[in-house]
Amino acid sequence: MEKLIWLLMLVVALVASFVSLEPLVLSLLVFALFVFISVALFQRFQREDHWLDRVSPLVGVGIGIGALIAYAALFVAWFNSSIDLQVWQVIPQLIFMYIGIYLFVVTVSSFLAGATRVRPSRFFRPVLIFSVVFYGSMLLLPLQPGL
Repeated sequence: MEKLIWLLMLVVALVASFVSLEPLVLSLLVFALFVFISVALFQRFQREDHWLDRVSPLVGVGIGIGALIAYAALFVAWFNSSIDLQVWQVIPQLIFMYIGIYLFVVTVSSFLAGATRVRPSRFFRPVLIFSVVFYGSMLLLPLQPGL
């Protein structure tokens, strides 16, 4: 199921990258891709055995913070050197969105696991749902009239 969702995401992103879209349609498309990414991550986090359960929560938080710093540096470097071709901007944005949400969920889940002494994998889905609702509403904010 996860591979089918990824295939659908890539097809939609490739088709959208070759078509010039209005801001409203582009916002809805980014939101749809975000929903696809969230479903793919939800499928990934349903597995019981996760590598984060085998290490200390402090190690998970450290890895997560280090990975988020490296992610931000890579994103800034990509953004500064990106070319203007729209097709080469949609796919990296899709991948950056997936990696960013994954790192955020893993880091927050490790922090919560350290605070409550519970396995980090128990927090993956609640943290993912929480972040998806608020980030999704932030993506739809430009569609509000008068803003």
